[in-house]
Amino acid sequence: MQTWTSRTYRKEDKIYRGAFNFYRNENIYAEESFDVYRDKKDQSYHYISEAVVKVTTGEILNIHVEYIVNKEYIPTYVLIEKVMGKETSRETFEYNSKRNHLAYKFSSSKHEDHSAEIATAPKYHIATPTAASSMLFMRSKKFDASGKNSFNILVGFNQWEYKEAPVFKNVILERANLTTEKMNIDGQNVQATQYRMYDEGTDFKNVKEPQHVKIFLSQHGGIPYLVRTEDGTKIQIKYLNDLTEKE
Repeated sequence: MQTWTSRTYRKEDKIYRGAFNFYRNENIYAEESFDVYRDKKDQSYHYISEAVVKVTTGEILNIHVEYIVNKEYIPTYVLIEKVMGKETSRETFEYNSKRNHLAYKFSSSKHEDHSAEIATAPKYHIATPTAASSMLFMRSKKFDASGKNSFNILVGFNQWEYKEAPVFKNVILERANLTTEKMNIDGQNVQATQYRMYDEGTDFKNVKEPQHVKIFLSQHGGIPYLVRTEDGTKIQIKYLNDLTEKE
């Protein structure tokens, strides 16, 4: 599975495995499978995701994501690889803690090679197309459960061609309920914490119910059970196995 990753992962270091289904108006358009590893030496976590997406043209898009965070859940290395037919693109982000910046590299089957240095805040997150590592930023700093929390998210717009270096955007997250809630996912009863995510420019004063994304977060490794947007898109866990329970 991991021929494309930056290193070889050992089965005995795996702590979670699972899969997601992606729905648009109740129709499945993508599937993601993932494994999570813990490096006991440096206490880093490694999220390895593979997604298969049916695009509107009928073609199949394969996405590979390797997402490494340190024990404070700050991304230290992120790889995003996309393959569709003869088209390929590859993005990497490597964190330099001494200079407090990310080294960004983009390459593609069009023989494009670009690089950039991106200054970072002390706490940040890198957005990717996969779900398993999408909410890790919540673990990187103390969360105010009674208020609105702002997070720095690095967002890129390069698909098959290089357009520009990724840029930081803020998102606002608030907890919907102070208590966890029961969810039934394919016959399994689980406990989830519900959050609402807003764009940084959201008008909270004049709009009673601003547009937002609903997130139901599991208690396992920052992995969501369910993500739902108002345009009919839904990302739902298919299964999630905690392999540490056997230890």
